[in-house]
Amino acid sequence: MVTKKASKPIVRDDRRTRSALAAPKRRVHALAPEHIGELGSVAALVVAVLGVAVLILGAYVLFSGLTVAGAFAGGTPPPNVGALGRLPIMVGAALLVWAALLVAAPLALLADLARARLATIIVTAVSTLAALGVLALVLQRGTNDPVPVAALGVAIAAFAASTLILARPGR
Repeated sequence: MVTKKASKPIVRDDRRTRSALAAPKRRVHALAPEHIGELGSVAALVVAVLGVAVLILGAYVLFSGLTVAGAFAGGTPPPNVGALGRLPIMVGAALLVWAALLVAAPLALLADLARARLATIIVTAVSTLAALGVLALVLQRGTNDPVPVAALGVAIAAFAASTLILARPGR
C-alpha cells in the first residue's frame, strides 16, 4: 500500500542567516537629507525661522530710517535731519542682506546642495557672535528693557544650539 505523504516545504528563517551588512536600510521618512538627521533638520528650520524674524526687524529699521523726517512734521526739523536717518538705513539694509543669508543657507542645506552645511554653520556662528555683541551693547545702556534682553537671549541660545547641532561630526 502506497500512500502520499503530505510534506511541508522547508522554510529557513532568513533573519538568522542574513548578515548585518546585507540587511536593508531603515527608510527615513523625513524631509531632510539622511546625513543631516532629524535634529539637524530641526536646527535648520529654527535658523530659517530666525532669519524671517531678522528680515522683519531689518525692514522695520530700514523704514524707520527712511521716515525719520516724518517724526518732525509738527515742528521744525533739525538741520541734520538727513544725517539722522543714514545709520538706520545702513543697518536696516545690512539686516535685510543678513536675513537673506539666514533663510537661504538652511534651505540650501535641506535641498542637499554642496557645501550648504558649512555655509549654515558659518552663518549661525557669526549670528551667535553678533547677537552676543548686540546684547553687550544693550546691557551697557543705563536702563535695560527686559524684552530686548530676553529676545536676544533666546536668539543667542537658538543660534548657538543650531551651530553646535549642525557642526557635530557626520554619522
